[in-house]
Amino acid sequence: MSSNHGNGLHGERDYVVELQSVSRHYGESIAVADVSLGMARGELVCLLGPSGCGKTTTLRMVAGFVKPTSGTVRINNQDMTHQPPYRRDTGMVFQSYALFPHMTVAENIAFGLENLKWNRVDREKRVREMLRLVELPHLAERLPTQLSGGQQQRIALARALAMRPAVLLLDEPFSNLDAQLRVRMREELREVIRGVDVTTLFVTHDQEEALTMSDRIVVMNTGRIEQIGTPGDIYESPESTFVAKFIGWCSVVEGAVDATGTFVSKSALKVPGNWQPGPANAIVRPEHVHLAADGPQGLVREARVLESHYYGGATRVVLDVGGEQLMMHERFPFGRHPKPGEPLNITLNTDEIRVVSSSSQTFTDLKRVAI
Repeated sequence: MSSNHGNGLHGERDYVVELQSVSRHYGESIAVADVSLGMARGELVCLLGPSGCGKTTTLRMVAGFVKPTSGTVRINNQDMTHQPPYRRDTGMVFQSYALFPHMTVAENIAFGLENLKWNRVDREKRVREMLRLVELPHLAERLPTQLSGGQQQRIALARALAMRPAVLLLDEPFSNLDAQLRVRMREELREVIRGVDVTTLFVTHDQEEALTMSDRIVVMNTGRIEQIGTPGDIYESPESTFVAKFIGWCSVVEGAVDATGTFVSKSALKVPGNWQPGPANAIVRPEHVHLAADGPQGLVREARVLESHYYGGATRVVLDVGGEQLMMHERFPFGRHPKPGEPLNITLNTDEIRVVSSSSQTFTDLKRVAI
């Protein structure tokens, strides 16, 4: 059984960043409630959740732009809760990049170093190092307005890393980029961060960014942590219906676990097991559902197509299976797209479906399923 929620702190480990029961209230409104999290050196952790869930407020409390109502923020084993941003040994890349428009690229990168009283020779050497790191040495004399969105993002990253911060903070760093550039830039950013081995906390509402970039993901909802875990933990072993639905596509089959420990859905679909009796949901991912081959072995279900959406590489099909709606991602033969009302035979990958208690939200790992 997986257990990755809780406070995100493990024993007496030394953390580069440590949040201890941090909360932030605005009058009667609670933006962040009792968040605890520890980040190891070199770790890349993502705060993921819908708009208004508290992820940006949490990041800004680490940066020092927002003061916690209660709790403690520690960086490198020092209490930084009441210290201003410039004393925290952090570098931040803002959503808008916040480059100074009247300064050249080189001057933007050198700005923080000047404030730290670095001499001119060391400043220029560090600027050259940073430009090589982000592979833009030829743009040193350009102004920000002469750069593309991707180039501005890399310069903002170079400026944040120039002072060798203990912690890099990224606030929705790809939100201003088009879809293809976002994919390329997150790959490049991950490579740069690995190269400098800096502890990184970044905020996004994009699940794909979180899954592809993170060492660990912190899923937040209404100011609280729903679950902490690796991308594999979060996707394959969700601890609540919210996490399952927020990360990737899934179908939630509602029902209850009876006195024998068997999950039974509202339409009498059964999941044998030794589960805790009470209200529960079965989580079925699209990759658990497949077209039945000719002469299939094992259980086959009859289904009817409700919706069909073609995405190029695959088609997402919404199915009615005995009164339950399930999704399937399938690559159909060229020119063959299922239509609403069409009957299909399907099989289920019975080893990977999960059951979540809908009352306590305790995660239950399903070993074997028969639906």
